Amino acid sequence: MSVAPTFPHKVIVVLGVALFLCLICLPVADHVFDLAPDVYLMENDPNQLPDFSLSQLFKSFNVLQRGYLEKTFGFRRELVRLENILDIFLLRSSNQYQTVIKGKGDWLFLSQENNELNVIQDFRAVKLFTPAQLAHWVKIYKDRQDWLAERGIHYLIVVAPNKHTVYPEFLPLQYNKVSPISRTDQIVNALTGAGVEVLDLRPIMDKVKRQALAYYRTDTHWTTFGAFAGYVAIMKRLDKWFPQFEPEIRGDFDISITPDLSGGLASMLALGDFFPESRVTFTPRFKREAVATTEARPTPPYFQPTVVMDTHNPSKPSVVIFRDSFAHELVPFLSEHFDKSIYLWPYPATSRDIRFFDKKLIEKEKPALVIDEFVERYFTEFPPTAQKPAKK
Repeated sequence: MSVAPTFPHKVIVVLGVALFLCLICLPVADHVFDLAPDVYLMENDPNQLPDFSLSQLFKSFNVLQRGYLEKTFGFRRELVRLENILDIFLLRSSNQYQTVIKGKGDWLFLSQENNELNVIQDFRAVKLFTPAQLAHWVKIYKDRQDWLAERGIHYLIVVAPNKHTVYPEFLPLQYNKVSPISRTDQIVNALTGAGVEVLDLRPIMDKVKRQALAYYRTDTHWTTFGAFAGYVAIMKRLDKWFPQFEPEIRGDFDISITPDLSGGLASMLALGDFFPESRVTFTPRFKREAVATTEARPTPPYFQPTVVMDTHNPSKPSVVIFRDSFAHELVPFLSEHFDKSIYLWPYPATSRDIRFFDKKLIEKEKPALVIDEFVERYFTEFPPTAQKPAKK
């Protein structure tokens, strides 16, 4: 026997439908009336849709399927923020396949950087290099060193450690080490054994952390304390080729701490206000010689525009540095020691391509030194599956 709905029941149903319709229309309403509050979420912007036309139809479809709608619907940033508040503070739930995970206290760590690179698995040494993969990488770097040596150019590989390597004690307990050796251990030992010059900054950062904060709690990068220690180690390593470098190292800086800023990892969660970070700044007590030049350089195949620093002092050597984001803090320190410093930021190695090594530019510039600087997680990428030869 069915019971006729009561008036209160009808009201609840009507209100529920009305609420559902309001919520489902909110994204469209935000596009029209700009209703969403301002929330900072650090992420890559999608490609813009082309003007509508039949000739641009395929391109429009291509943009749509690559995440345009996912990143542009109304209230998206607020929903991302709410989801992360729910996961981190209420459910206390995170896993290694999320982009950012919360560690102990207020520490954040990069985890799934992209579809191919999981930094937690790299830290845990879940999968090591095979002998063939290791030999492939050694050949790549040995060939670079030999090619440069034929032209009278010195070569140094510099490896900046992952934050996970420097501060493993702040990772969640479940992310234990699977192997006592890591891919970094494998490749550094193999390169050293093959006579390739490589500077592993892991021991240096372990010393820094005992005296100061080496890496930011809410960012994936080192602090200026860590970067300065890395710079000093580089200069000391180069001393055998350039004995003037070590005496030139200067430590006369004013150090300032700026509180209540937002680290990159917190911004990727849209939770910068929940994880404030104090930033470290070194201000020199001397006048810097190196200045950025206006020399234009092409961006492709580079991830970011090239930085060129010049002291206009031809008595100093010149350098070409293949870099990633960790070199940002190194630029002001290193550039003081060179006549001309060219910082090239190529895309990292992937399963399809090896990080670009610009031989044409090197032959044109004729530097005294080439540095390959990597953060650990890019340095330990597996070689391309097809193991194609490096680009000439």
